[in-house]
Amino acid sequence: MRRLLLAALLIVCMSSCACAEMMEFRYFSLDVPEGWTVSEEGSVITVTARDKSGSLSITADDPGGKSIAELAEEYAQRLNGTAPEQDEDGGYTFEFNNGVSQAVIDGDEDLYLLIIGTGIERNGEVLGEILESLEMK
Repeated sequence: MRRLLLAALLIVCMSSCACAEMMEFRYFSLDVPEGWTVSEEGSVITVTARDKSGSLSITADDPGGKSIAELAEEYAQRLNGTAPEQDEDGGYTFEFNNGVSQAVIDGDEDLYLLIIGTGIERNGEVLGEILESLEMK
C-alpha cells in the first residue's frame, strides 16, 4: 500500500514538473507546455504545439482610442470572421477559418487583449490550461 501511494505521488510530481514552464512577457505571464514553442512578434505572443495542431495567440496592446467593440469589428473583418458577439462580461467573441479558430477580445481604454485559439477540437484541454495560467502584470 505504501509503495502504491509513493508511486502515485511520484507520477503526480513528474507530470506537474514536466508539463509547463512559466514565461514572462511585457503585460502578462503564462505557462507554456513542454514541447510547445513560443514566438513574439511586436505585441503578439504565439504558443504553438510541436505538431502545429493547435496554437494560442495573445495580442496585448494599446487600443489607440478605439472601443473594444470597434476593435472586435476590425479584427473580425481583417480575419474574415463572423460578426462579433458581445459576451456577458462585456468582451466580444467571433470565429474564423470555418470555426477552426475562435477569438475573444476584451479590455479597457489603456490595454486590450485579443486571444485566438486554433485547433481547439484537438488541443482544447491544453489551450484551456494555458489560458488559466495567464496572469496580468
